[in-house]
Amino acid sequence: ALFSEFKDLLKVLKRACRFRADAKGVSLSELYHAIRDDPTAFLRERADTLAAQGALNNAQLIRQLFYTQLMEFYNRLQLLQAGLAGKGSTASVFRYSAQYPVWCTQFMLHAGRILLDRPEPWVRDTLTHMFAGLENRTRFTGADLGVARLLQEARQRHPDWAEALAPHLGRAMRRDGFFSRTLNGYDAGMILAGLEYDPPSGTMASFEPLMDPKVAESLFTRMADGRLPRADLIALTLRKLQGPLQPGVAKTWIECQQRLALSDTEIQGQAEAFINLLNAPAPAVSKRALRIIEKYFLTDTRQGEELISALGYLLQNPVQVLAKSSLRLLKKLVKSNPELTRPALNAAIAGLSNPHAALRHELARWFGAFPVSSFGDEALQRLQEAAIALPVVEQASLTSLLTVANNKPPVTHDATPLDYRADLDARLALLQQRLKEQPNNGVLRQRLAVLEGYLATGQCPPLEPAVAGHASALSAPDFALHETAEALAADVVRTQRRVFTQADYDRILAGMARFTLSDHDTGRIRAILAPLLSRLDHWRQTAISEAGSGPSGELAGLILAHAWQTGEWIAFPKGSRGEQLLNIQFGPALRRRLKHVLALRAAGQETLLSVPTHTTGWLTPEVFAERFARLPRPLLDADELSAALYRLPALPEPRAIAWTRLASLVESRSEALDEAVALALAPDDRARRSLDWFLDRFARQPPNEQLFQSLASIGGSGLVETFRVKVLHHTPETPENTAFRLFNAALRCRFGLDDAQIGGRASALAERLAPRAGWLSRVLQHPGADSSPFAELLFAPRPVTETLADAVHTAAASVSFIYDTPYPFLWPYLLAHPQQFAAPGRVADLAYQFPPLAQRLFEAGLCRQGRKEDYYRDLTLKLLMQGRLPQVDVRPHLARAARGLAVAQPAQREVCVDLMAQWLNDGRMTPVDGAITLATLIRETGQGFAHLNQALASLRVTGPLGSATVLLALERAIGGGVAGFPSRKLSLILDQLSTVLEDTPYAVSEPAARDVLSTLATVKKSVSRDKANALLTRPLMTDQPPAWVLALAPPAGE
Repeated sequence: ALFSEFKDLLKVLKRACRFRADAKGVSLSELYHAIRDDPTAFLRERADTLAAQGALNNAQLIRQLFYTQLMEFYNRLQLLQAGLAGKGSTASVFRYSAQYPVWCTQFMLHAGRILLDRPEPWVRDTLTHMFAGLENRTRFTGADLGVARLLQEARQRHPDWAEALAPHLGRAMRRDGFFSRTLNGYDAGMILAGLEYDPPSGTMASFEPLMDPKVAESLFTRMADGRLPRADLIALTLRKLQGPLQPGVAKTWIECQQRLALSDTEIQGQAEAFINLLNAPAPAVSKRALRIIEKYFLTDTRQGEELISALGYLLQNPVQVLAKSSLRLLKKLVKSNPELTRPALNAAIAGLSNPHAALRHELARWFGAFPVSSFGDEALQRLQEAAIALPVVEQASLTSLLTVANNKPPVTHDATPLDYRADLDARLALLQQRLKEQPNNGVLRQRLAVLEGYLATGQCPPLEPAVAGHASALSAPDFALHETAEALAADVVRTQRRVFTQADYDRILAGMARFTLSDHDTGRIRAILAPLLSRLDHWRQTAISEAGSGPSGELAGLILAHAWQTGEWIAFPKGSRGEQLLNIQFGPALRRRLKHVLALRAAGQETLLSVPTHTTGWLTPEVFAERFARLPRPLLDADELSAALYRLPALPEPRAIAWTRLASLVESRSEALDEAVALALAPDDRARRSLDWFLDRFARQPPNEQLFQSLASIGGSGLVETFRVKVLHHTPETPENTAFRLFNAALRCRFGLDDAQIGGRASALAERLAPRAGWLSRVLQHPGADSSPFAELLFAPRPVTETLADAVHTAAASVSFIYDTPYPFLWPYLLAHPQQFAAPGRVADLAYQFPPLAQRLFEAGLCRQGRKEDYYRDLTLKLLMQGRLPQVDVRPHLARAARGLAVAQPAQREVCVDLMAQWLNDGRMTPVDGAITLATLIRETGQGFAHLNQALASLRVTGPLGSATVLLALERAIGGGVAGFPSRKLSLILDQLSTVLEDTPYAVSEPAARDVLSTLATVKKSVSRDKANALLTRPLMTDQPPAWVLALAPPAGE
């Protein structure tokens, strides 16, 4: 009854606390008088125009003092409702809304205590319902609202509620129970439930109580004095380690288990749990489980079947070190318990599906060492099915088993030595046939010359590496455009679900220029775009939080769809979601390009000058010249021309043809567009005049656009002001800035990544292009940045090195979050530093935007690889992958790239293996050069040699060239002397060499290597002596050609 009297007043007061964007802020006293005079009229007429100071969605008016007062006032209203309202209205006390102030500290505890004091029978259900929806009822996860303390008090005051409250113990403790780092006041049940609770994805999921040293110390103190059962904590650690843990969380729980220092008896009692941990989602957990299994359970036949099953499953693990450890334990298990051979082999067959070739190869060789009788009929059938997907090299070890599975007699190999001469003749004929099919393949021509020279003289002619270049731009165009307007609409809707790439923008903008909705069935197209366009109101709304809610590319897709449908640009209100993120998701350069596309459409033109002809980003000079000549002069856009010049390949003949077609058009005028084309494509004399024309213009009208676009924070007293950022404003559309961007694009088109030198004016030109004072220094001088490195790199790009990357990073350290630059060739120098962040997709966009830049991006990846301070390893992988592109010259960087084979990160090692295998196949690295590089690396690598050994095994099974390169590298590494090698390293090298030779008919052929092996074979008894003897027993034929020569022309099927 009392609540019904105050109900309307509470409603009015709470309404006054609501955030309103257009309300007028008044003091609490003024608000009180307005409500007191006529509450009903206030609620009906003035509640949307008056609000307490702090209750405004306006960052300029929020002040912390006013907000604190409002928050305390609103919380008192909520507590009053909790004490007076009925069941239905009481539930709303614990329901938050972004429109109202946040709750004060301990609010849940205070409100809950009020409810606990009430006699009504529905109190338990209300509190239980609140605990059940806790994640959805709290606005911030970092505030101590007293939820756990309330739950503890409820259990103490109402023991009969224990069963109803039990499911919520962990949730409440995770919410704020561990804020009390001493854990005083909580019993063992609540503490263990809180540690075991797995919160849903979100910010609460990232908080792990054990990461707090004081919480961990409190746990072990309680365990020591008996308040926390040790057995329960041990069981909890094992259950947690079996879950999908982030690396940092897994490390924390492993350290907790190590600190528990389990006794042998405790470990033996948890045998099943430790076996299950072998296949835990976290690799670090599996590594620890492997160590424990090897020490305690490998000889325990009682756990044999369960252990074999778990190890067999672990063989499929994509983490190579885990799979190899599993195979090692299986071998050890079979050796100590022969009766388990058949189940172990049956379980290990699953490992043939492992993604790592080295592991599969070793597993196949292990299978091949067993007689057929060790396998059952079902196992042989499974083996045959698994072997179908294996390369020919890996199937060789399974030949005897596969022939039995196929009911064929095993093939017996003739003991007659291989006729190398006949083999070479056959390979030569095969290579000649391939060259007839590909007459323009220079790599095949070089290899054919080497084989012919060896057959004629018995000596190996030098094999020259293939020259990296832009010849791939001569291939058939493959950049696909939309065939219908409906396909374009579907593409926009599909692509907006992810981040747009530069290729996406090119494809969609070209389609927008080609297709207008008035010419097509607009009903179907509008239906496709309708769900996306319906989100326009969302992006036009003002919001304090969730500014970027929606798919990654939704804003960009919405802008494109709206512009295509209406032919106009979207206007976002100031402070709206779209306005806040516009510069990040659809930057100034994209907006200028979209306006150009709309202008083309309005003029009835379909030609977008810079759209590439190839998916790799190349634009052939012939197509460029045809487009440039076709476009009317008023529709030629400087930025679009710049983008096109960046894409032209450095091919002299096509460029000369393009200039012949454009020369008459260019010579008839003297504008920035024409001079840029002349500077990019004209002969030296004409290009020199264009260079002087640009420099004279910049001397008269200096550009003022800064090199980098970045984010800078602004000051303010409120939280919204504190975390809001704005984009620094530039004037990129002024004629002088447009001309300067065009000038740089023309220079890079002409000179690529080299210094901008023309003829014999190298020194004088460098001095004019990179002055230390005058207009250029003003352009380069970003506030707080040092311009000196960029003054040189802007016109004289250099190979990326660690030293240069450090200098650039220091120069730009004070620039807040660089996210774009009009000069793409500066990006690699920034990305080379391991602390520089960028989205991994930016790398592919840069190589697509300026294809020759792949060279510098690859060099940037080499600078970052293997560095401990590299926290953005996905970015590093993308940079290294640029080495796959044929325009990248890898010869100067073989030693740096090879060092990636010894890094600790498996993903980086595998990328480097793939790169070296590709370079061997496309000829950019010869087997001899690769072997020299690897031999040096083998000799120099000490700590971490196991990583290099794994990489060599992976390279060995990539094909004949990879195997021959590894063989030659090992021979040269041994031939250089092994006196300083640790015994473990020497043993691994000899094992690797033995494995390579087992797959070939060769023997060790390097004289120096045979001498060293002969010395090792005579020393006192050791593992190395036995391995050296085994290597020397392989017969060396006098006519045996080098393995790498045979690998130049592998037989069909390899």
